[in-house]
Amino acid sequence: MAKQSLISSEKWLQLYGLKSNKLTLKQILSQIGFPHCEDYVTSLGRPVASRYANGLFPQFYRAEDDRVYNLTAKSKLIYEFVEYLQQAVEIYKQRMDWLTSRSRQIFGVVLEQCVTIVLDFGGILKGELDLCQDALIMILQEQVVHITKFNIIQVSTEPVKWQEKATPVTEQSIATAINWVEKLTVKLTMSRISPLDALQEAGKDKTIESIYYFVVGDVPEESKQLLLQGVLQIPCPVHTVSFNARGEGTIAFLKELSAKTHSRFHAFAERTECVALSAFFPKDGDNATTWNSRKLKGKLPPGTWNPKEAVRLLLLVTSDDLTH
Repeated sequence: MAKQSLISSEKWLQLYGLKSNKLTLKQILSQIGFPHCEDYVTSLGRPVASRYANGLFPQFYRAEDDRVYNLTAKSKLIYEFVEYLQQAVEIYKQRMDWLTSRSRQIFGVVLEQCVTIVLDFGGILKGELDLCQDALIMILQEQVVHITKFNIIQVSTEPVKWQEKATPVTEQSIATAINWVEKLTVKLTMSRISPLDALQEAGKDKTIESIYYFVVGDVPEESKQLLLQGVLQIPCPVHTVSFNARGEGTIAFLKELSAKTHSRFHAFAERTECVALSAFFPKDGDNATTWNSRKLKGKLPPGTWNPKEAVRLLLLVTSDDLTH
């Protein structure tokens, strides 16, 4: 998985997807049978299906194109395709597990070699700063450490920059960046144009390949239109990362913002767990519970779709379509 993991999902699908490996249902049917033909009969004024295959071959109806296929392959070949598809499902599951683990679950995958991360804490809630710092440190240690150059800018009335320009990745620079992140504060003043100012400041660095816009909470309505218009003036892609969005409006907006520069969107929401503390149960039998929300375990924010559904759907198709 190591080599596969360092490419975008689009390129990964080109290499390992069903279509590229001739494993879509249409491609498989063409290898194990042939379409049942219809000819137009002038005297009847309508197409008539040939009867030569009736009862001779098992038939399969494909709803997508409303066609019937005569299956001529022996069961051995069909079960070979079932095995190929089961292997494909396993590869998909491995990819999804990798994409949804550790820093990739929080931030997505950093694909470029020179990036700037723009931090927008404008919608942060009390108690979330520590969680954000933990997330950013994990990203630096697990992903940024493998690229060439990076910088970090925090949104404020005057953008707060870790370095003036993207800095080479070294053990020392990563340690310095982590120290800077640990000292971040949310007491900075901001205006409606502050997020755009920070993104434009990042875009002035001609050495970077892309910007990762890390947004905590929701984006103020008064900033949205400014961002949608101003992002078009930034010369590099602006990938958006939503962290603990409270509403679907922010998710939809950040998707639109990334689409403006043909970039990627990622979303993460902290999973809050209710943990029962049995040791502290009162004698009268009442249950005592406490909320533990300090772990970087994710769930789907409102307005997003679970990529693992693709694997479940694929598993359904392989089990139902080819084994019956």
